[in-house]
Amino acid sequence: MPLPTTKAELLQNLRQAYEKLDAEFDAVSSSHERVKGIEGNVSCCDIIAYQIGWATLLLGWDKQEQEGKLPAMPAPGFKWNQLGELAQSFYESESEKTLDQLRSEFSDVYHALVHWIDSLAERELFRPNQRQWTGEKWAMVKWIQINTVAPYRSARTKVRRWKKEMKL
Repeated sequence: MPLPTTKAELLQNLRQAYEKLDAEFDAVSSSHERVKGIEGNVSCCDIIAYQIGWATLLLGWDKQEQEGKLPAMPAPGFKWNQLGELAQSFYESESEKTLDQLRSEFSDVYHALVHWIDSLAERELFRPNQRQWTGEKWAMVKWIQINTVAPYRSARTKVRRWKKEMKL
C-alpha cells in the first residue's frame, strides 16, 4: 500500500481504517470477546490491546523527544527482535478489560493520534530527519502508517475471517 502524500490523505486513511476495524466488533458478544481463535491465536480483546499498545508507543516516542528525552524503542525493556514478547505484554496488560472498555480506549487513542497528526506540519510528516526517533531513512508518515493504518487493516481482515468461521 503506498504511503499517503498529504496530511489530509493520512488522516482520511487513518479514520477509515479505524472506523472499519472498530465496526467489526459491533457483532461480537461478550461471550466471544476473549475467544482465542483469530490468526495468531488471539482474541478480539487482544487485537484491540495490540492496536492501543502500538499507538501509545508511537505517541510516546514523539512526546519523549519533544521533552528532550531519547525514547526507548520499541519500548522500555524490549528490543526490535522481541516484538512477539512486546505484543504479549500488550495482551497481558489489558487482560482484565472488556471489549467495550478496550474499544473506548481505542477510540481515545485514535483521537489522540488525530490531534497529534493535526498538530504536525506537512514537512514534519513527510520529510525524513524531522525527529531523531524516526531515523535518517523514514519520514514520520511511514512510522505512523506501519503502526496504525496498516495493522488496523490487517487486523480487520483477520477479525472478518474469524467472524465468518464463528458464524457471527
